[in-house]
Amino acid sequence: MTRQATGPSRRGFLMLGGAAAASAAIMGLACIAAPGGEHYGALLNGEVPQVLSEKELAALSVAAETLVGAIPGLPSIYETRTPARIDRELSLSRGTLLSDMKASLLYLEYSPLMGTFLSRFSSMGTQEREANLRALSRSEDPLERAIYNGVRFLVFFFYYTDPRTWAHLGYEGPQVPAKFFPAGNRIENLEALS
Repeated sequence: MTRQATGPSRRGFLMLGGAAAASAAIMGLACIAAPGGEHYGALLNGEVPQVLSEKELAALSVAAETLVGAIPGLPSIYETRTPARIDRELSLSRGTLLSDMKASLLYLEYSPLMGTFLSRFSSMGTQEREANLRALSRSEDPLERAIYNGVRFLVFFFYYTDPRTWAHLGYEGPQVPAKFFPAGNRIENLEALS
């Protein structure tokens, strides 16, 4: 009896990450003349990137805003500092996770230019971004699905670890007092670094 594959293994995901890096580099070179410096800075909501570039953090911010959306009674991804906390976590991990995430964010930013959208991801309207993310999530290309799932996982993980979102999930919070962990990625850690 043979085992049926359910998705890429860690090694397969890393190989996909390498392919994403190559694709993003090609798209980045193709789009090098495209304006964007001030555009990206305006999307950061005052955050200063730690290991991501402004372009990468802007793409992550726009993706997070699109994925989470506006939920009545809950904080925005900017109030929870979701993109900055992901950037902080990536600064602690370095290595392959960081390079895979950087490549994924560049792919996310530039891949619409190669499709039907003819615009960078961060320049799209909300409905176009939703359609682009939906297309990535349903793509026949395992690389595109891996990029979508990786970004989505990090966004939801960091958004819903903010205590203000817990009641929405039916979670009452930890039963023991929280301890400050200096190398952590909570909002308190970001404020200590500012």
